[in-house]
Amino acid sequence: MTWRGTLPAACWEAREAPAIIPVEAESTSNGVFLATHTSIPILLRDRVDSAVGGTIVDEHNLRRAVEELPADQPIIPILGKSGTGKSHLIRWLRINLKPNDATRLIFVPKHRMSLRGILELILEHATSERAAELRAKVAAASDAAADETTAQLRLRYELAVLVETRGADKDGTPEENDLRAFLASAEGLPALLGDPVFRRRLLADNGPIARLVREKLSGKGSEDKEDAFGFTATDLDLSVDDVSKAGADAASVASALASDAPLRDLAARMLNEQLGPAVSEVFGIGGDDLKQLLVELRLDLHRQGLELLLLIEDFSIFQGIQGGLIDAITLLPTETLALCPMRVVMAVTTGYFVNQMPETVYTRTCKVFDLELPADRTAPFDPARFAARYLNAVRVGSKEIDKHHTDERREPNHCLQCPVRDKCHQAFGEVAGVGLFPFSRTALDRAIRSQSKGDAFVARDVLTRVLRPVLHRDQSELDEGRFPSAGFENDFHTGALDTLDNVEDQVRLRTPGDPALSERRVRMVRFWGPGYGPQNLHPTIHEAFAIPPLPDLITEQQPHPHGTVRPGSVPPSDETEESPAGSPSPPPSSPPPPASKPPLVGAVDEWHKTGELLQRHRNDLRNIVHTAIIGYLGLEDGYGGDSGDWSKGGAELAPSFDAKTSIALDGSALQTALISIDHRNMEDVRVLRALAWVDAKESWANVPQGDALQSLCVNKVQTWADSVSASLLPSQGDDAELGRLAHALLSVSRSLGIADSYKSDALSRVKALFARPSKLADPEQRPYTRGLQDRFTSADPKADRNLLQRRLLRLTSYRQGTGKPLAIDLPRLVRAMRDDAGEAPWPEHVPEQIRKVADGIKKRTTMLDQMLDETRRLVPDVSDLGGDVAEVAHAFNTLLSDLAALAQSANSINAPALHSAAKSVKAGDLKKVKDLSEGFDAWPTLTTDQRLRLVTMDEGPALRIRAWLDPTLAAVKVLEQKLQAGPASEAQREYDETLQRLVAGLETLSREVMDVAEPEGGA
Repeated sequence: MTWRGTLPAACWEAREAPAIIPVEAESTSNGVFLATHTSIPILLRDRVDSAVGGTIVDEHNLRRAVEELPADQPIIPILGKSGTGKSHLIRWLRINLKPNDATRLIFVPKHRMSLRGILELILEHATSERAAELRAKVAAASDAAADETTAQLRLRYELAVLVETRGADKDGTPEENDLRAFLASAEGLPALLGDPVFRRRLLADNGPIARLVREKLSGKGSEDKEDAFGFTATDLDLSVDDVSKAGADAASVASALASDAPLRDLAARMLNEQLGPAVSEVFGIGGDDLKQLLVELRLDLHRQGLELLLLIEDFSIFQGIQGGLIDAITLLPTETLALCPMRVVMAVTTGYFVNQMPETVYTRTCKVFDLELPADRTAPFDPARFAARYLNAVRVGSKEIDKHHTDERREPNHCLQCPVRDKCHQAFGEVAGVGLFPFSRTALDRAIRSQSKGDAFVARDVLTRVLRPVLHRDQSELDEGRFPSAGFENDFHTGALDTLDNVEDQVRLRTPGDPALSERRVRMVRFWGPGYGPQNLHPTIHEAFAIPPLPDLITEQQPHPHGTVRPGSVPPSDETEESPAGSPSPPPSSPPPPASKPPLVGAVDEWHKTGELLQRHRNDLRNIVHTAIIGYLGLEDGYGGDSGDWSKGGAELAPSFDAKTSIALDGSALQTALISIDHRNMEDVRVLRALAWVDAKESWANVPQGDALQSLCVNKVQTWADSVSASLLPSQGDDAELGRLAHALLSVSRSLGIADSYKSDALSRVKALFARPSKLADPEQRPYTRGLQDRFTSADPKADRNLLQRRLLRLTSYRQGTGKPLAIDLPRLVRAMRDDAGEAPWPEHVPEQIRKVADGIKKRTTMLDQMLDETRRLVPDVSDLGGDVAEVAHAFNTLLSDLAALAQSANSINAPALHSAAKSVKAGDLKKVKDLSEGFDAWPTLTTDQRLRLVTMDEGPALRIRAWLDPTLAAVKVLEQKLQAGPASEAQREYDETLQRLVAGLETLSREVMDVAEPEGGA
């Protein structure tokens, strides 16, 4: 059982659709044509040369105009773009014009009409001896050019000859004349047309030469364009695979054409100017023959007292011989040329008529009927009425229609015998008693809109792209409960882009566990619904499509206005008629106004429909998702939280979770990104859309259906966070990397002279990893050491120590929010400080940059010769000092005081400064200096760590002793020289003895100091 009882759900046979709705109007019988004919608005203009003004008329006005054509203005053009109905009007005239016995009607169809066929149509009505001669000439000429390949080659040759001999004979501007002369020369277009390398392009199946030959021999096909065949500038933008094999002249002119669009336009014009005579040469008959034939026919008909009516379905089929036709139809009878009256109605595209018709046609034109209404002109036209006649005809069937036509009876209304007519019309709508099922006015309008360009109503597009596909394809879909099909939505989705445009509305229309039914319900509401969001439609629509209504949705109210609408406008909605008598009427309900969507939410909706997303919206959405996931990774997780080390780490800290590279919204990165969000995945889109909502509104309370969406997002974001954790964060039990990092940092700390790094307890070592190093006391004296420490302690985040510290904290620290580490996972880090942990192999996941930095540290901290040399130069030899520094300094200071009392001191000696320098020396300095000296002596036997500790020990003691010792030795030398210069008194001798004793104690030390000083001075 179906909604129509024992009858199938669809009330037509699919095979009737292509029979009733062909591509071309001439394909159907007269009965079917008249059964489906609908008046369309036509703009009537009295002036040919003006596109302003005019009156809206119909086809009956056209018929009367043809019947009343004056003898001196015998031409009526029907203008319009392809598909607007020109051929339809010509056929309607053929059927409805009632020529009398004195009128001979010649109809020239546009399809499958060869050049020979056109001429033979005219010759059918000619009876004179001259006509017999022309008939023989036509037959002979057509037979001679019956081979397409031969005709193409000959046409190419004739064009080359004619362009070279006639192409430059034009009166244009001096510049144009020069260009014509170049193109018409033997080195111009003739060289191109004759070149074997360019032959393949010029003779291509879709090229103008092949198309023109095919049309003249076989006539136009339904797939051929309506415009006249000929050369265009695009045809002359030539390229070949191997231009080096082309002739020099051909290659030169081809290059000039490729780089100069105006030159290509001129070249196309020159070729088209010679098409007529070239066709005449190739086919043996041309425009002059056509003119002669028509003139002879008109003379013959005049002798018989007859007139001629010529209906041309497409004027462009006369391309190449149109000149003769124009001359013949614009020729008026004179006293010396007794021609019969002639009326001509021709369908012609607007562009061809305006741009290529000569002035003589305009002067012979009576009225213009234009199917393209300007934007400022409106006319009552109902697309539903247009469609209804075809819907009824398909239901009735072509045989039944033809039978009624033969019996001169009106075609029947198939709906009259349908058992569900009333409720069908109430639900789907009707026009003059003919139902619109399976469409409604709303569905039909949306389908038409999807196939329209702008607001123009193109009859052919409505028939071949809307009605025929649905009636032919979807009959079985309806009968089998699969309508509306995916094909329906694919064909017409652009007509309903603003309806159910968000995933949440679609979710409300789902039937759990039945995705196919859910998708059909969404399509039904999108195309047949009024556009107010999720709701149940008229019960009959649900019944007809086998889609049950949902209990938690409102049911729309459906009164049906039947006003007329202009082409392209939104017609009145069907879904407004009252329910059938006896059926319950749901209470009226006004759908709540939709909440104003933030721009980013709208962007998600558009992305879900089309897959298109602006880059700025893509970036914003990535950042929102990133922030949400970080919130689930971040709080006291033992991995650095959302400090930025994981979320914004560069290559050196990879793997990282970065918004730009780790989150993909469609595209090729879907397969490799950590978080992949697909616009075709409904759950993904719902979560993304909800996150965009809450980001804009700052609270779930302000988001429509916020509670449900919050729960959905919590679950999804947690899943995403788990995925990130599993992909990025190392296992808690994996301490191999941590051990290598800790020991590399420990080596850095030792090279910086941090004392805790040399202690044996793990806590001191952990402390040393992050301790701030002391600055060198005299960095100028230790350039190599200073450079090494700068490399480790630079403020650059990528400096070696900083980089390794960030990596280590990333693995072991606890954070709150985006702040600094609150705590270290100390037990784990202490385990990593074991001596053997530093030799573990690097895990595979560790980035190469981290390995490189750590290995570089190990290398640099074992190459210590330069640091040793710098340290040696700083440390004085105090082995022969003869006592403590304080004691020696006190004795020397006493000596200086006594000499000063005897006026024997030297002015260059600064006793207070020597005294101050001696006081700066600390009690333990001398021992430390001796320890350094002993270490230097034992250098070959020391371990790497012992050597590193030696060269990084505090250089302050050595520098303080040197600060006193160097000037003291200098003072001793000055005094020695002064005292040796004069005779010695008793007192002087006494002081000399004292001085000698002091000098004896310092002599060795002095030599050592001087030895140290000399290399420094030399450096």
